[in-house]
Amino acid sequence: MTMVVKEIDRSSDLATLHETLVERARALAPQIRERAAKTEAMRAVPRESIAEIVAAGLGGRILAPRRFGGDELSLDTMYEVSLELGRACASTAWCAALLPHDAHMVGFFPQAAQEAVWADGPDACIAASLAPAATVQKVDGGYRLTGRHGFASGVDHASWVIVSGLIKDGGRPANHHFLVKPGDYTIDDDWYAAGMRGTGSKTIVVDDVFVPDGFVLAAAALVAGDAPGAEVNQGALYRQPLALHAGLTFLGPMMGTALDAFDHFVDWARGRAQTAGSEIVQEAVARTAADLDLAQLAVWRILTAARTSGTFELADRAEILRDYNRVAELLVESVDRLFALSGTSGFKETSPMQQKWRDIHMMASHVSFTRANFQHYGRMVLGLERDPKLVVF
Repeated sequence: MTMVVKEIDRSSDLATLHETLVERARALAPQIRERAAKTEAMRAVPRESIAEIVAAGLGGRILAPRRFGGDELSLDTMYEVSLELGRACASTAWCAALLPHDAHMVGFFPQAAQEAVWADGPDACIAASLAPAATVQKVDGGYRLTGRHGFASGVDHASWVIVSGLIKDGGRPANHHFLVKPGDYTIDDDWYAAGMRGTGSKTIVVDDVFVPDGFVLAAAALVAGDAPGAEVNQGALYRQPLALHAGLTFLGPMMGTALDAFDHFVDWARGRAQTAGSEIVQEAVARTAADLDLAQLAVWRILTAARTSGTFELADRAEILRDYNRVAELLVESVDRLFALSGTSGFKETSPMQQKWRDIHMMASHVSFTRANFQHYGRMVLGLERDPKLVVF
């Protein structure tokens, strides 16, 4: 049965609301799992799945400002909701996590942009492509953009989109993010991939589109957590640096995928006496369980700090990025270990293991998990200055 939620109880405290939303994600998971094959075949999340996620209060409103009717919860909720959905379908969880992530990002933009995006409420669906791919021309009152912006996950169900390009204003060109309104862009259906097939990560095309000055955000402001949106959104959520929330967005779906792969493998092995009796399998199960526990503890340590810390210095950001990278590695290693012991049957199209194996590797290839994340911490410990080429730190 489809769960429909018209209004979230505003009298609940934030902790209760958090638990309510996580439980709703668990309740949605079975029907999301039933559509996993359809999602992959369509190369996009089915509209009914997005509708259910939004109706359950699990979309952008999680991290949208209260002043626009959002819940303005902490990053914990985005992470846990996407983890639960990730147990059912990695692609759906990925797109679900990006709904609050991208709404959160809008909260950093100037007030005029926020008012336009959320004019009809906090459930607006937004998609983004943050690599500087646009040709940008300054004109009176704003900018004109032309470019192709790839890997825009979930763009099929988006209204507004965020694209990026370099502004050359003396000195070194600087990346900026631009909010493009519905109708001012097209979508090139070019998403054909070995993993995460259902994310619909297609290309946004803008052709000589005008974006007003008030709909532009310097990437450096997002990186630092010091952006115009903080003038109207007073909560700490809109002062947190990109290092904290970017990788976390994708670790929820990855964690859910790895945990479900473990459960599937254990159930499969229990039904095979020879497999269960193997010392190699027993050791692999124990090692994987430990790695998954350690990965979860590392994430929770960061989330606890995010709830209690007002600021994140460069050293804090370096440690966060280091841990996010290592968590991603532990999750990939865990799925690899189990898949290697799944035998020929693990490669069958009907086996969840092959899809989880493909998906976990695809997720780990995201730019949020580059080796530069280790370099930041290594340079700091070794007494070196910040590398100016590593612009997302």
